[in-house]
Amino acid sequence: MKHFLAAGSAVLIFVALAASQDAPQAPIQVPQDSTPTLLVRKVAPVYPPLARQARIQGTVVLSIVISKDGEVHDTKVVSGHPMLAPAAIEAVKQWRYRPYISDDKPVEVETIVRVSFKMADGPEIDAPRRLQQSSAPPEGIPQLVRVAAGIMQGLLEHKVDPEYPADAKEKHVEGTVVLNVDIDDEGNVARVELMSGHPQLAPAAMDAVLQWRYRPFVLNGEAVAVETTVEVKFALARD
Repeated sequence: MKHFLAAGSAVLIFVALAASQDAPQAPIQVPQDSTPTLLVRKVAPVYPPLARQARIQGTVVLSIVISKDGEVHDTKVVSGHPMLAPAAIEAVKQWRYRPYISDDKPVEVETIVRVSFKMADGPEIDAPRRLQQSSAPPEGIPQLVRVAAGIMQGLLEHKVDPEYPADAKEKHVEGTVVLNVDIDDEGNVARVELMSGHPQLAPAAMDAVLQWRYRPFVLNGEAVAVETTVEVKFALARD
């Protein structure tokens, strides 16, 4: 009986040791300044057209996991503009590193990388919003009038529904994108600014809203440029 128990204990210890060896090891966290020298292929991000049009610049900070063979296989956004983050992730996933060596063997590591977006034709524009109108507004009327969303909804003449992004649909991403919108004195959407919403949905929402058309908003008998808020909803069809 004692021999049987001893043998059983030995088997359990062996199984436990094998399981511990087979269990995936958590990546080693390393400082961000320890990996640039290992980078052997760096792919520059493609500047999102809508971000360029809105003159959005900045730096996207990502937490990434680099595998033992130097491939980036996990990325998470730490900070950065939601219109720039997808392009940064897409680029960094194509980066390649020399393996990180610890105790004379390659190991999986986690670190931080930064991807900068800067336009070549000037500094970042994040100053107060202004529109250029065809003529100066009448005295006493501000250049940009803030109007409630419900009022502008009643003036909407042409609405383009957004195209549901394929990757968002595949991941069952739903939600509402909230945009701050400037509309000129002819009813054209002149500028959109992301206020909130999922980064995988925001570009499609902005692209659609830029095609919307309104009847001009009239104040004191004059058509004026306005600022308002719009919401674009994304919901998957239920079976």
